[in-house]
Amino acid sequence: MRRILMPRMDIDMDRGSVVEWMKSEGEAVEEGESLVKIMSEKVTYEVPSPAPGVLHRVLVSAGEEVPIGQVIGLIREEGDTEEALEAAVEEALRQFTKPEARVEVERRAIPRAPRRAARVIASPVARRLAEEYGIDLRGVVGTGPRGRITKADVLRLVEEASQFSETIPLKGIRRTVAERMSESYRTAPHATVTMNVDMSHVMELRERLKKRGTRVSYNAILIKATAEALREFPILNSTLKGGEIKVWRRINICVAIDTPSGLVAPVIKDADQRSLLELTEAVEGLASRARGERLRVEDMKGGSFTLTNLGMLGVDQFQPIINPPQAAILAVGRISERPIVEEGEVVVRPVAALSLAFDHRIVDGAPAARFLGRMREILQTLEE
Repeated sequence: MRRILMPRMDIDMDRGSVVEWMKSEGEAVEEGESLVKIMSEKVTYEVPSPAPGVLHRVLVSAGEEVPIGQVIGLIREEGDTEEALEAAVEEALRQFTKPEARVEVERRAIPRAPRRAARVIASPVARRLAEEYGIDLRGVVGTGPRGRITKADVLRLVEEASQFSETIPLKGIRRTVAERMSESYRTAPHATVTMNVDMSHVMELRERLKKRGTRVSYNAILIKATAEALREFPILNSTLKGGEIKVWRRINICVAIDTPSGLVAPVIKDADQRSLLELTEAVEGLASRARGERLRVEDMKGGSFTLTNLGMLGVDQFQPIINPPQAAILAVGRISERPIVEEGEVVVRPVAALSLAFDHRIVDGAPAARFLGRMREILQTLEE
């Protein structure tokens, strides 16, 4: 038999959730065939079967979260006996460490208090209201004489329930974003500088390439300009670790992508060594995999700087939160026509705002401003 364990897919992962079993109990599975979809704190991925056989038992259902290394299922191989399989199931259940499971076992072991089985004391009006709104009076604490449930008690519950349209568990990618952003804002003193950039040259470059049959995205151009600027200002391609500033050897740019499950920031490795076409293909590939919940572990590792672009959503300018443990993040707003002064004349140009949020322990305002100034120069002179 083969035990299917909750895998550790990245160094920060300590728990994972089962999203979906792609096979049912009793169904045959081939080695390497997708067996179960798992969601870690960063990404959702499919786990292949470690061996050919039959999915004998599912021990962790969809929606449940367990620690890494926990047995979540068993595969029956040729020659396995029923006795051995059942022994393996019992062993896995004994070692089950999911807190919710322990609580449920404890609840089943505790006898119910005698008064729970007693008749519910409630006023006729309270009973009618409870029936109308589907409220189980056995769980309601009455405030009337001798614990009698009153109309006010039921109406209070109705009012509380009406304040919320939905309850969404904070888990998976959403929980990771919450934890990492809170950590970033607590530990890194954020400072932000903003600079407007004339995007006329960028738009002309895209149009020129398009006429030749080559399509490049705005994000690819922004990544290219960012990577070139980081080569000249490597302090922004760094992290603070153990009281020392560590400058990354490679320029690996994370691209923030909105997905139905939450924000993810997969990595484009060696962005400074890629062409505009290669960067366009890389961004589109990551976005497609992210939105289809098919990101790979290697897609999420090794980022040294982050780019986030909300321009396509009509945002003019915003202040991003640094993606820890990186030193900085660049936010890009929409391109819009604005009046600017050139040689004493007011002209209208397509302009975008670039906002650089940086860790002030690592970088001061002047080099951050110079970095943005260099980015502006690159965007206004970038060649194919």
